Amino acid sequence: MSSVVVVDVGTSNVKVGTVDPSGELLSHASRELAVERPEKGAAEHDPVALFDVLLSLIREVAGDQGDTIEGLVLSGYHGGFLPLDRDMQPLTGLITLLDTRTKVVMDQFEREFPMEEIYQKTGCPSLFIYALPRLFWLRKEKPDVFSNSRYFSDVKGYLLYRLAGSFSTEPSVASATQMINIRENDWDDGILDIAGIGRETLPEVVDGDTVVGELSGKVARTTGLPERTPVISGVYDGGSMILGMGGYSGEVGICNIGTTAMIRTCASEPILDSVSPPRLQTYSLLPDRWAIGGAVNNAGISLKWFRDTLSIGDGYEEIITRARGVGPGADGVFCLPFLTGERDPRVGNMASGVFFGIKDYHTSGHLSRSILEGVAYSLRMVLESLQDNEIQVDSLRIGGSGAKSDLWPSIVSDVLNLSVTKSMTPDATLIGSAMVAFTRLGKYSSLAEATDAMVRTGKVFEPDEDRQERYMEAYDFFVELISKLRDMYPSHAAKFLGTEN
Repeated sequence: MSSVVVVDVGTSNVKVGTVDPSGELLSHASRELAVERPEKGAAEHDPVALFDVLLSLIREVAGDQGDTIEGLVLSGYHGGFLPLDRDMQPLTGLITLLDTRTKVVMDQFEREFPMEEIYQKTGCPSLFIYALPRLFWLRKEKPDVFSNSRYFSDVKGYLLYRLAGSFSTEPSVASATQMINIRENDWDDGILDIAGIGRETLPEVVDGDTVVGELSGKVARTTGLPERTPVISGVYDGGSMILGMGGYSGEVGICNIGTTAMIRTCASEPILDSVSPPRLQTYSLLPDRWAIGGAVNNAGISLKWFRDTLSIGDGYEEIITRARGVGPGADGVFCLPFLTGERDPRVGNMASGVFFGIKDYHTSGHLSRSILEGVAYSLRMVLESLQDNEIQVDSLRIGGSGAKSDLWPSIVSDVLNLSVTKSMTPDATLIGSAMVAFTRLGKYSSLAEATDAMVRTGKVFEPDEDRQERYMEAYDFFVELISKLRDMYPSHAAKFLGTEN
């Protein structure tokens, strides 16, 4: 049976698999990505090491399937930024969305750039994770690097160039640069003029279902894949998950809980937030489809920090078990899980993490449950932003590493007061990308047909009336706590952190 190789480059790890047209994950391998921190606030991937890991994983999963593999498709994370020299060699590490160094220039950036006009064109509110403020930061803070830069890439542009010799990207990843016009799905010349760069410095924007080229001979020999294997651009990792969980039609909302978390729904037009400053991010996905919603920077990353820092020696299963032994509301413990700042303007780029309400009788179970609940409260803020713009979400599909246990999906159902169905698609991000590939290669006539054939669902969680009522009171307090602390974050950073990290 035919198959495709599917690559997912995330902020925490690289996953590669082979998938057949029925949605079966035939083989799978992953490797954790080291996050390099060469200076305060930095969070980078080594791009050369990343590519070597990618080739190794492709070779591992392809095994003896080489003759059946018909294509390779790629998904990658938002917020990647990489300056390259005239020979396409990296000048820095691949800056990830966890990198907070841009925060030091955001006030000046917002003064010098027409933020409302940019939002109306790009669907991107003022966030430090986008390429546009990172360009501004690079010019101000690292002028030597900026002056030697001839190209600027996201993670996908760099990898597609290395795989197939095509310096290209696609609208769903380019949407998170704050430089693409989401109605035209191309670089906006007016914004590029303000940024002081030309479109020749950026990857060509092609649709996500485009065959951008064929594997180079060297890559084919290294990976064991057939020469001339078509390379398909694919969409961003969150977009692949939307597809793999059945969200293409827009009939259900999609919630992912991984390193970060999101709630998004698909629409046939780009809908922007009517509130200023905007809370929603609107990204292109595929032709005539936009992904609308919001994401939170801090989800699984907060639980990982707790595991590594305060619960040393315990695995996630032990942490979740203790959290399960604590009732809704964590006996008054609240976690603002904002370790890396937040995208929602009600929280802000300068936010940091807080445990509030701790007493001497609270345990690690209370702390861990408060993290799960804090992420769910943050997701409710996203849901309410959608509802404020008359975007109705009646139910959710949930996936990601945070949905492996039943506790977090159950908490999300109660806090959001929605029916939540667990995705049983074996790695929805990989399957979603495979749907794009098989449709492009003619196995399916449309993504709707691919959805019917390849998407699987499982357990359904319904909100409990008593728990939901308790959570609404706690949610209101969570929002009040955010509003009272928000103005203190910049003062705290200036007085005690030196520079924002």
